[in-house]
Amino acid sequence: MSATEVIRIDAGGWGLSWAADEEGRLHQLGLGVEGHDVSVDVAPRWYPSTFPTLDGTDPFRPPPLQITHADGTLSTRLALRAVERDTIDGGEHVVVRTGDELTGLAVEHHARTHSASGVLEQWVEVHHDESGPVTLLAYDSIAPFLLVADDAEVCHFGGSGWADEWRWSTDPLVIGTTVLGNLGGIQPHLQRSPCLLVSPDGPSSDDAGTVIGLSVCWGGNAHFSLDVRPTAEPAAPRELRLRAGANPLGAPYRLEPGVRFVTPSVAWTWSTAGRDRVTASFHDWARARILRDPDERRMIVANNWEATFFDFDEARITGLIDGAADIGAEVFLLDDGWFGTELPRDDDTQGLGDWEPDERKLPGGLGPLVDAATDAGIRFGIWVEPEMVNPRSVLHRTHPEWVVRDRRDPREHRNQLLLDPLRAQVRDFEVDVVTQTLARAPGTSYVKWDANRPVTDPGSATLPADRQANLWVDLVHATWDVMARATAAHPDVEMMLCASGGGRVDFGTLRWFHEFWTSDNTDPVARVRMQWACSHFFPASTMAAHVTRWGGRPLDFASAVALSGRFGLDVDLDALTDAEREVLRRAVTVARRTQDVVQSGSVHRYVSPVEGPDRSRAAWSVGGIGGRTILFAYQLEHSSTPPPLLVLRGLRAGAACRVTTFDLTGDGCDVVETLDVAQLAEGLPWPLSEPLTARVWEIAELDAGDDR
Repeated sequence: MSATEVIRIDAGGWGLSWAADEEGRLHQLGLGVEGHDVSVDVAPRWYPSTFPTLDGTDPFRPPPLQITHADGTLSTRLALRAVERDTIDGGEHVVVRTGDELTGLAVEHHARTHSASGVLEQWVEVHHDESGPVTLLAYDSIAPFLLVADDAEVCHFGGSGWADEWRWSTDPLVIGTTVLGNLGGIQPHLQRSPCLLVSPDGPSSDDAGTVIGLSVCWGGNAHFSLDVRPTAEPAAPRELRLRAGANPLGAPYRLEPGVRFVTPSVAWTWSTAGRDRVTASFHDWARARILRDPDERRMIVANNWEATFFDFDEARITGLIDGAADIGAEVFLLDDGWFGTELPRDDDTQGLGDWEPDERKLPGGLGPLVDAATDAGIRFGIWVEPEMVNPRSVLHRTHPEWVVRDRRDPREHRNQLLLDPLRAQVRDFEVDVVTQTLARAPGTSYVKWDANRPVTDPGSATLPADRQANLWVDLVHATWDVMARATAAHPDVEMMLCASGGGRVDFGTLRWFHEFWTSDNTDPVARVRMQWACSHFFPASTMAAHVTRWGGRPLDFASAVALSGRFGLDVDLDALTDAEREVLRRAVTVARRTQDVVQSGSVHRYVSPVEGPDRSRAAWSVGGIGGRTILFAYQLEHSSTPPPLLVLRGLRAGAACRVTTFDLTGDGCDVVETLDVAQLAEGLPWPLSEPLTARVWEIAELDAGDDR
């Protein structure tokens, strides 16, 4: 075999190699750090299959691609047809074309590299010219094969649902097939994030060990399936076939001739330097390929929700706007409850879908609120939920046929039904919700886009009877079309993504938003653990983190936690004591000083709140922006274990540093000292002993002779 017959994909520091056997079947020759540069020792047929199908060669494992053909044939046998390569910005796009030997089915494997970050995006495209529709029963995006140690581990992120997102779980890779999936269609990530960390060689840490990071870029149901098998030799490594993509459970897809089916992209990377390297890769890739306006600092947002809920009027809101400006916020966000005329939105039982301002609460509409924000020197934002409708609404009375439903009466969830975006009229309406809302409030520059129910009665009148299950896939693409149109029409409006909290946190949907609401759970103790987990994949600029009263925690502690994300406020500003107001003013001052580093810097982790026997503490740093590093330390609970030293990484060798310890109590008495990197490398003593306390430092590297 000549070297030109090997398909090599260099993902930037790691990669993979494929080759076809004498029948054209693809086999995986290499994967990992040397995976793109392996030598071929034996014929390709002796290597594991690249992307198994139901073709008789491996009948005892679930295949990543399973199709029932138009004539009823259940097997699919793919042979290599062509390989195409194109240079793209920062990498390469490789297309490996295969086709079935009996039918007119074509399967394309797409790989897009980003050399600077080391993140590889892969997906599959299927099309055919068979005599009738085919049915896709399984349609994964990737299915790499690798050998793993007996003590290999997987870290996944899922909880009990609402307000329990990003719960960290570390489990062994056990023999058999483990499926880590989510369901619900609209907000599946409340159950399980579409992100995964695999340590194939055994337990890893923040700065050591082999770690594979994966993220399914999909706004619907997703899954990871890990099929582990023992090898013949007892002491030999185990075999792992890892499949990832859209969750096909209950979602067989009927595909017409001439129509192209595109699976979600799976972004993944390979680190031999621990989890922090995975984080750096995903953050760099996201800023280069995904995020909107990645170089712009996100603004400090003040929300009225926990101050007023649905109960407010114009005077109450303008007062909160003045309070937000006085405390130093940069955006005021008016949340739910501002709309509905015949059926006013006084609670969540009615009015959703009727997007005219409620004249009882806001006699002048939204305009006076925008004017009040402008006069106060801050921006104005607004909450919308374009995809849902209350049955008690003029919209539903007028268009009851617009909702997602099967033949039965649809169930209400949170007093809502889901509008069917497979209808062109519904997509137009949903885009118009954003457009008309902004038109009613000229000057509005921030939108919170919410979605508060799952799919419970899947079905669409736009689909024929034998294609109702297509809804699960088509719904995501139709919703993305709405989001793309809305953001294209309003490119200067900043967008927050929300779905009952963190129900839609994925890189596919994030393309049209600047940030997401990490969770409705804003208890700062819970948020430390959530933000620790979420930050393994998503930069702090995307993680909205607000100071609230949830949990009854001290405001200075809650502020310190919020400072590690996109800082904001959601408290009743009119009810603050003078001392509390000073705490928040101080936190805003620190946010303005540190957020450029926090939102754009490189993350290093030191003390985990989610692993080990003592999870009472947390510490990490974000740095590398202008020679500055922001260090966070949190004491969550009482601890009987000795306190750790904070041995900092990522600082320039030999540098002298100005270390500022911020006072968040409102007194503003910062402590400033000069230390060299050698002292910091020896470790900062753990400064906290009492629960619900925190410390935030700024470490600024100084040039020679600079002692400012």
